[in-house]
Amino acid sequence: MPTPTLVETPVLSLEQRLEEMMGHKIAEAMSNKNSRQKSMVLEEDHFSLEVMTVPLPRDFKQPKMEKYDGFSDPVDHLMSFVDLMRLQATPDAIMCRAFPPTLRWEARD
Repeated sequence: MPTPTLVETPVLSLEQRLEEMMGHKIAEAMSNKNSRQKSMVLEEDHFSLEVMTVPLPRDFKQPKMEKYDGFSDPVDHLMSFVDLMRLQATPDAIMCRAFPPTLRWEARD
């Protein structure tokens, strides 16, 4: 694999963070698969204040893609998401906030 350039390094870092977040969500979903009695509303925000305070760009559009349900390839889903976000030159903080709605069922818990 070629060495990433300075421009690619922040994107790789974001991809790694999203992969970790997705892996954690999937593992958690699998361990809680039989206990779906959780509240539908999260009581705390999972993102830092730094991520939450970045304003949504006026022209931002949530990517239209099939939601990840925990059964298909998670890396493929993540790469598709990142590619769609790159087309819009979306800031990292917005990518972080836009990712959870691409998940459904246990993958989202």
